[in-house]
Amino acid sequence: MKSHISATIDSEILEDLNRCGVEERRSRSQIIEMALEQFLKGRNRREDQIVTSGGCFVGQFSREETYAPWLDCEDSLR
Repeated sequence: MKSHISATIDSEILEDLNRCGVEERRSRSQIIEMALEQFLKGRNRREDQIVTSGGCFVGQFSREETYAPWLDCEDSLR
């Protein structure tokens, strides 16, 4: 069973994610799910390290801003 999540991600990481998705012919969700699986598998080996990016969310959030660019990209692949 799948669950929906919402996340705030650094714009450079999002660009890399979109590029990777096109190259691998996978959706954002698939790429994120694979990355999370890999992170969780390796979590026990890096008990004392924290990996994160600095920053904070500024502005307003809307689903349109989240999904509209990705939908445009998928249309160009067809």
